[in-house]
Amino acid sequence: MRILVLSDHGGKQSGQTIAQLRDAETTVAAWHDSYSRARQDLDASRRRKSWWRRLLEVSTAEERPASARIRQAWQGVAAADAGRQRLDGRARQQAAGVSGEEALQRGLSVLDDSWVMIRGYRNRRGETDHVLVGPGGVWVVEVKRRRIRLHAAGEQWWYEKFDSYGNLVDKGLAVDGGGRSWARQVNDVAADLRAWLARNDLPVPIRTAVMIMHEQATLGRFGNPTVHAIGTHPAHLLAAIDRHAVALDSQSCERIVALIRRDHQFHERRRDGSGGRGDRRG
Repeated sequence: MRILVLSDHGGKQSGQTIAQLRDAETTVAAWHDSYSRARQDLDASRRRKSWWRRLLEVSTAEERPASARIRQAWQGVAAADAGRQRLDGRARQQAAGVSGEEALQRGLSVLDDSWVMIRGYRNRRGETDHVLVGPGGVWVVEVKRRRIRLHAAGEQWWYEKFDSYGNLVDKGLAVDGGGRSWARQVNDVAADLRAWLARNDLPVPIRTAVMIMHEQATLGRFGNPTVHAIGTHPAHLLAAIDRHAVALDSQSCERIVALIRRDHQFHERRRDGSGGRGDRRG
């Protein structure tokens, strides 16, 4: 299987978050240093007090500003550490997403070089992790790495999360940042791609899949999930590719890959504000 990377948006996001996390750790350390210095100043001022002021716990003009600096520094430590924890959680989540995409790529490497995996394709309706193009058809694949049990009823998707003892610890809607179900997320991109190919005289069916690439992910109840495949292992997607195969010759595959690349470049330019007016024939 050949790999064509159009965008490494997940990797870039992860790199940016890691850089922000390092800055946050530096800020936390600086506030800790400020707290330590203020604490030392306060202790020193207390040692210089007369014995009766220490006995009656009477503060001095030297102590009061040191105490204020301690309070300010401790508030700075708390706020900076809260920000660091948020960034740490985001970094872990983004790294997990990249890990899931790479795990699927490794699992699909059994496909021969007549197949192309396009990573990071963007069109008018959003971005998806992978587009597979090959002699068995075209697949738009969204990858999640979540330790969950996934359920779906039509467009309503939800998840349950359990701890290592089997206790339910979290549940919620399986939606993207815009509130779309994971099915809607991948189907929107696929519909726009299908329309783009049809306008270029390639009316090809587009299959869709959502893959939950986590070792402890499971599938729950499903009723009309509106995608062609849902799985937790690359073998599930490979089986679906065989089951929903649409024969494409090599020339059509190469044209589809070229059109996907052109479409992605057009929408990336529009997103970056560096052009994108007019059509996508250039």
